Amino acid sequence: MPVSTAPDLTSVVRTPAPGAASTAVAQLVGGPRLAGEAVASTRDLLAVAVGTDLVCVTGPDAVRLPCAVVTAVPPPRVRVGTPVTVGDGSIRVRDGAGVTVVRWWRPQPARIADLGLAATRAAEETQPDVDAAVAGGAGRLAAALSGAGDVGAAVCGLLGLGPGLTPAGDDVLAGALVALAAARRDAADAADMADALDGAVRATRPFERTTAVSAGLLAHARRGLGIPQLTSLVRALGRPDADVDAAARALLRVGHTSGAALHLGVLLALAPARWAS
Repeated sequence: MPVSTAPDLTSVVRTPAPGAASTAVAQLVGGPRLAGEAVASTRDLLAVAVGTDLVCVTGPDAVRLPCAVVTAVPPPRVRVGTPVTVGDGSIRVRDGAGVTVVRWWRPQPARIADLGLAATRAAEETQPDVDAAVAGGAGRLAAALSGAGDVGAAVCGLLGLGPGLTPAGDDVLAGALVALAAARRDAADAADMADALDGAVRATRPFERTTAVSAGLLAHARRGLGIPQLTSLVRALGRPDADVDAAARALLRVGHTSGAALHLGVLLALAPARWAS
């Protein structure tokens, strides 16, 4: 009877995994090879920055980020600062470990069917449970979007506020950006608010003020792209037949603080007068 042997784990690690990449990073991942570096590495996430562009390799249990290359196995674990090569359809770390893109998926921006309904529902929601400092900063942003304050100052007060890969203050901004990107097509005032917030976020130079992961995700939020739980809530708020409570609960389950902060950002963007302080 043959003796079984343990697999060569080293060779397994060094074999690139197949992955499904977001079309939001098609130019980066599918373009020429460029030098980047790991800016975060966890059990479910390998985040790589190439200049001010972000791409993330995520495992099967991770939240689907709009800039993700999704794999069926956990991503390689590396030290922050490890060189990573991105391009030519792959993301490679040392010794060939990484991911090779075998198919693509398209992140869907939120759409709001009835903006008036969405605004009414956003005004009626219960305030999500966030840190007092974050709630205060969100109130100042809502006031600024209503015309009663400076949007740039409000953004500066939120950017980088809180711990973690995506500070809660940044998540408030991301939620607001995604909601306003969805609303801008149907209302001139929403378009004006979207432009003002977008310009203020860009002016703060997020890659110099917050984590590289959060700065990269804010760039996608400015284009209306967020995690599915976020876009689902924005969509549900404007649909008469949608279960808004279920969509909100799904978003609130994301991360330790991210879901609640994203939720608050959506609410203040769609009903700024209600959430102003």
